[in-house]
Amino acid sequence: MAEPRSSTGTSPPPYDAVPQTCQDMCLPTALVLVGQSIHLLTPDSPPLYHLSLGIASLSDITTEVELSRVEPKRDGSERQRHIYDLRYMRSGPGGYYKLPSDSPHYFIERASRRVPGLQDLGLKKSHLLVPAKACMTAVPVDIRGKTSKYGIPNFVKDGVPVFRIDRNRWTDAQGALIASMNETTDKQHSLVITAALPRAQFDMLVALWCCKLWKSGVAKAEKVHEGIDGVRRKMRLAREFGFKGSTMGPGGAAGAF
Repeated sequence: MAEPRSSTGTSPPPYDAVPQTCQDMCLPTALVLVGQSIHLLTPDSPPLYHLSLGIASLSDITTEVELSRVEPKRDGSERQRHIYDLRYMRSGPGGYYKLPSDSPHYFIERASRRVPGLQDLGLKKSHLLVPAKACMTAVPVDIRGKTSKYGIPNFVKDGVPVFRIDRNRWTDAQGALIASMNETTDKQHSLVITAALPRAQFDMLVALWCCKLWKSGVAKAEKVHEGIDGVRRKMRLAREFGFKGSTMGPGGAAGAF
């Protein structure tokens, strides 16, 4: 795979090629999103990552996108290693209830727990004294939702933020600037990474950047109505979670829209 690399053009080997202690750091670089691929520096360079869907143009109907890393094989060919599932929860179970504040709308779930350093993280609004200052944090998520009222993924209680996002600036847990997001007039998205990062942290940053683009795209897109199929889906999910339509009050199913 074409990994983030130094000016010599030497690429670090894939996960399983060397011990973790030898493959930790990815150098500062710039990433460019082109459709379903993420490239190094320019759109015509070999892809570093691949998405199962075009993340920047999704509606709020989509709930899952796969992120894979493009890696070299020993014979010179490439393979895609699935590293993260990017997920979106619009509402509580069945679509009848507002998503609880302790659950993330957008989060990343690692595809394998065997890869050292990767975490399940969600985007969370930061509580600041200045309301107009739009900040978010990336906080650990309990995928199983053991403490969630509805048994859905929720933020780990007192979880320490791994990243902070202040508009287009990304900082690490210590407050050091590590990356900046950019969007050109022709809607091309890029991420300029300004610090050397451990490989796992680099992957998490890329996955969360994709979630942030997804979130921004949904916020700007026209609302998509699911019609009768959406009503049936919500009723089925409500039954699975043990909810009844009568609990919705006079609005009935219409209250879910």
